[in-house]
Amino acid sequence: MALLDALRAVCAFDPPGALPSCDLEELARVLDAHGLAPLASYQLENHPLGAGVPRSFRERLLPIYQGVVNDNVFKLVTLKEALRRVEVPSVLLGGAAYVDWLYPHLAFRPVGDLRLIVRGPQGAPFAASLAEAGFSSVMEGRGGHTATLGDGRITLRIQEGLVEGRTEDHGVFERGEPFPALGPCVLRPSAGDALLLTAADLGLAGLHGPLFLLVDLRELLVRLDPSDAPRLETLRARARAAGLERALYGAMRLVAHYFPEVAPAAAALTPELGRAARLAVDAVLESARDPTRLRLPRGAKAAAEFLVLP
Repeated sequence: MALLDALRAVCAFDPPGALPSCDLEELARVLDAHGLAPLASYQLENHPLGAGVPRSFRERLLPIYQGVVNDNVFKLVTLKEALRRVEVPSVLLGGAAYVDWLYPHLAFRPVGDLRLIVRGPQGAPFAASLAEAGFSSVMEGRGGHTATLGDGRITLRIQEGLVEGRTEDHGVFERGEPFPALGPCVLRPSAGDALLLTAADLGLAGLHGPLFLLVDLRELLVRLDPSDAPRLETLRARARAAGLERALYGAMRLVAHYFPEVAPAAAALTPELGRAARLAVDAVLESARDPTRLRLPRGAKAAAEFLVLP
């Protein structure tokens, strides 16, 4: 598929010398909708990949790139200021945790929503510490196991568990790595936990999340040794305990489709499912493999409930 080849080219951290032929209007829509425009813009402006690409196409992406740079810097600086005096342990999730870890440039991935895991009993002290930084509004959601705090400029979503809406963190704090750049008690998830967290995000979106989640998975799989059988089994067991086997199966199949270079690592981590569950997940994957999908399809909520088990 020409569009898929072009997406792979602009999402590569070591891009090829030329952009595969495709419908540039369609490519621009997909890049913008899935948060890949800033990464594509940087690669087109700074590598031979952009040679021969119409200036009008590059100029369409460049303002998105500049906007993401500004938004990412603002969010990370504001988050650092908010967390610098907080003495409650937390695990930073998503783009804020990944952008300077998995990506070689700050603008390659939108930071997006600011999310952290905070143990349930420590939620109130965490909120009280943030209140001193002006985060006074609190909205609870998902059965009381998540909350949103805001200061009028940014919002922080906190959750108790590895899976949003659940209480069990499955040891993510014990395996977390200190992230002092964002705060003295802030952790970043281990690579294995980050894989499961991203699979959970994809599962909760019915496998129809933004495609930058698949770039996250690609870069996490690069750090995984497919021959390390004990570690792979540990991750699969942790996914099973968290109700994420189906989500992990779908996420691994999906990332292998979009980025064949990590297919061996994805296959090594893919859990075995019963025939009925496997066929059901494969049915969900059919539409998720289409890069032109710009909206959640009908049935995405039901798919999410099937993929992420209670």
